[in-house]
Amino acid sequence: MSKAYTIKIFLPDGNPDGLRTIEKSGWNGSGIVFPRTMLGEARKRPELGRAGVYILLGPPEESGLPKVYVGEGDPVQPRLDSHAAKKDFWTTCAAFTAKDANLNKAYVQYIEARLIALASNAKRSVLDNGNAPALPTLSESDKADAESFLAEVLLCLPVIGVNAFSGTGIAKINDQGLFIAVS
Repeated sequence: MSKAYTIKIFLPDGNPDGLRTIEKSGWNGSGIVFPRTMLGEARKRPELGRAGVYILLGPPEESGLPKVYVGEGDPVQPRLDSHAAKKDFWTTCAAFTAKDANLNKAYVQYIEARLIALASNAKRSVLDNGNAPALPTLSESDKADAESFLAEVLLCLPVIGVNAFSGTGIAKINDQGLFIAVS
């Protein structure tokens, strides 16, 4: 059974097609979604100055599936600047960081690897990532914290129209405590 929650989407400039911020009740994370054309405005936001994960989204390929790239940065901003110069396909970016700057490089590398694996298993997008990174070594408690942050991201993504990470838009926990895509 699903549990109720609130997601707040804020439009700083009042444009529903512009930059949007995402907050979920009871979560220390925050998200930002913006069209590529607004990268300059997004650079001014504090979210991109922190460690986090990001998803670059492009229009559907010949297969009819959207093109997706998953990355991480500490901070996110320089990575997006690099992709703006080198990757032509993306039209939208969604980035997730912690409001309290509690995500470190190992956490975001873990979450990035998990998102890539989920997208690959869900087969709802064409992944632009050249490889599937291995999970970094985390303590049991750090792994649980990273999985918890990932679970919150996975709840936010369908609300902003990103369904590339699970077969049904819903993820569940397997025997090892990892979130998996449900076909």
